[in-house]
Amino acid sequence: MVTAITDDDRGHMNTFPVKQRMKIIQKIMSNPPASEWNCEGNNSYVKAMLQLRARGLGLIDLQPQETAFTAIWYRKQRSLLGLLKAEVAAMVVWEFDGDTGSKTTLRVWNI
Repeated sequence: MVTAITDDDRGHMNTFPVKQRMKIIQKIMSNPPASEWNCEGNNSYVKAMLQLRARGLGLIDLQPQETAFTAIWYRKQRSLLGLLKAEVAAMVVWEFDGDTGSKTTLRVWNI
């Protein structure tokens, strides 16, 4: 599954400011998500990441575990006048279960 993360994604993640990343993670951990989707299937993780990239979100954190991956994506959108219009953060959790295959959970926050 890590191959679904591109070099561009890793580059964005490595250059993203650590303090800002920690603030975003703190915000999403202390608030309920605005929406959540659960998908099953071997390619649902890749589809979720492709959708997030298409919507302009960039990878800011990746946490591989033994049988799962957690990826946090983020986008800050400004208005034409340069004012903050919207901030969106998304967490994709991919879990492998030997009996049922894989499960992907996508949670989205408007912060």
